[in-house]
Amino acid sequence: MPEQNKRGSILDDLLDRAISDPNASLDLSRRTRIHENIIQGFLLFCGILSIFTTIGIVLVLGRESFAFFTRQLWEESNKDLEVALSIDAMEFRTSASGATLHGGDTIRIGNEVMFVDKYDANLINIESIGTGAGFAAFCAADTDGRPDINDASRAITSEEAQQCADSGITPLEFRVGTDAVAITVNPVNEFATDLTREEIRLIFSEAETWADIRPEFPNEPIMRFIPGEDSGTFDFFVDEFFDGDPEMMLKESNLVTSEQDEQLTRGIGQNEFAVGFFGFAYYQNNRDTLRVVGVDGVIPSAETVEDATYPLARPLYIYTSQQALDNKPQVAAFINYYLRHVNEEIEAVGYFPISQDILEEAIKTYAEAIGLDGNLADVDVEAINGNISISGSSTILPLTQRIANVFREDGYLPHIEVIRGYQDTVPTEHPAGAGLEIGDRVSLIEFFTNTIWQPQIREFGIIPLINATLMTSAIAMLVSLPLGIGAAVYLSEYAPERVRKTLKPILEILAGIPTVVYGYFALTFMTPLLRSIFGIEVVNIYNTTSAGIVVGILIVPLISSMSEDALSAVPLALREASYGLGATKLETTFKIVVPAALSGIFAAFIVAVSRAIGETMIVAIAAGAGPNFTFNPFDSAETMTGHMARISGGDLSYDSIDYNSIYAIGLMLFIITLILNLISRAIITRFREAY
Repeated sequence: MPEQNKRGSILDDLLDRAISDPNASLDLSRRTRIHENIIQGFLLFCGILSIFTTIGIVLVLGRESFAFFTRQLWEESNKDLEVALSIDAMEFRTSASGATLHGGDTIRIGNEVMFVDKYDANLINIESIGTGAGFAAFCAADTDGRPDINDASRAITSEEAQQCADSGITPLEFRVGTDAVAITVNPVNEFATDLTREEIRLIFSEAETWADIRPEFPNEPIMRFIPGEDSGTFDFFVDEFFDGDPEMMLKESNLVTSEQDEQLTRGIGQNEFAVGFFGFAYYQNNRDTLRVVGVDGVIPSAETVEDATYPLARPLYIYTSQQALDNKPQVAAFINYYLRHVNEEIEAVGYFPISQDILEEAIKTYAEAIGLDGNLADVDVEAINGNISISGSSTILPLTQRIANVFREDGYLPHIEVIRGYQDTVPTEHPAGAGLEIGDRVSLIEFFTNTIWQPQIREFGIIPLINATLMTSAIAMLVSLPLGIGAAVYLSEYAPERVRKTLKPILEILAGIPTVVYGYFALTFMTPLLRSIFGIEVVNIYNTTSAGIVVGILIVPLISSMSEDALSAVPLALREASYGLGATKLETTFKIVVPAALSGIFAAFIVAVSRAIGETMIVAIAAGAGPNFTFNPFDSAETMTGHMARISGGDLSYDSIDYNSIYAIGLMLFIITLILNLISRAIITRFREAY
């Protein structure tokens, strides 16, 4: 009876009425319970705090990563100030060209940062493709790649002139010098010192050995080195010796052709019984490895070319178009400069100057083209801006290069217009010769495609770090998945209750061991074991395999625990139904229980991968301490987390590019784990079973 009274009292309190009076009204209004409200408020606070903490972490990662991709990387340039820079100067020239710089970039001289408002590289691009190929490009209808000037070792043909006319181009011819085609042999060759025109024709056509030329010559095969068919020198030689028909010369064996005369000179210098021909300047530049041959008793020289006794003298030309002179002031200025200085420079190259009458004729052609009367005005080289493209004959190349070099020395240099005092720096005076630094930024394309990560030299390609991270994670999963799932199946389906209660806590003790201990275990046990198996020459002391194996051991308890929970959650009725149909325990386990728990096992797998990717101390100690893009699992490599741990532990300046790079790597890790979690949710939703 007292027990019944006690129960009745409890029910009276809960119902707020006496149970002995069934007709009494019930008070169902919500009652305030202070302790429940406190617990509810605490839980709400924890949830809000976790959300804001996550948002805060993401914001910090995003802010510092944005700083990483937008901050300046200062790199030494090959540009130096040509003249001293005063405080108020907004324009200046530099003494080198070719470095990457664009309008909108920033540069730094000393501590002063400047915004580049305009940049003219002022490049003279000279390409040796042969006279014929040069005219083909010069007269092409397509303006892309059309040169402003064509070097030519012969005059333009009627067919080429017609092609220019069809393309709306008016070619202008300027005779700039005289060349002699030099026939040369190897210096060891002391028998072929002078040849007749007929003997030269035989050498480059029907003769197979030197003895075919003269009986007293050695019975050795003739090795021929000649310009290619696009060369004006080739055309000139064919006209002189084969009446314009090149077939007899081209059909011979032991024939080497090239549009690059340097290759021809090198080939003759390396072959005792070689012979070839090219412009006299290339012989002049290679006197130590070549010997020139006389033609009908005449050796090429300034005197024999001037008095026309040497039979293989020929004129040299440059061509431009009326359109280039009208539309490109820099081309007009360069042609002017070329004509004014060619006779001063040509002999130093190895060619022969033209007469004053021929030079005056070229100057007259130029003056008429630009609408001038009388003599040419001096060129203010320092006021000229814009690139110049030149192609054509390799014979004229040395002369044009020399004129271009003198043109640069007189002031045709890169021109920069800037805004001073940029980024709150103060304009100051800078002496001539001061070096420029060019500002650059890390682009997303570089970040995700470059295979070098070396912050010291401003190389920020994350691929090596991602590759090492994925390799160690893949090795870890190869180790942990079989062990973890096998342990889970045993504990869930096979182990007696007493054994399960004993083994599961022991297995989970592995998760409580500090990861730094695992790291030194990998370095002092796993690595020596691998080296004893595969050899010390194959396995480096620091390698991704030992790190991956030990990371796999670390996450075995995680996989086994989560998988065992998923297997244990499968209803017992499914097992009993399977047994009732005659299935064995093994068949029931792998055909009924494991498929039914597949969503939980997949979840364990994704969580384990995330854990492996985020592991730090093991990979920092055992995998290596340098970003190395390799697919060899026995090589050292540095993971993302290992790199972050290494550089953050050193002398890292706050708000430096190295400092910001840690957050960029961290954001990449966050994105990877986020993607893995999204995949995990999709898999769990797809394979989840409802019972």
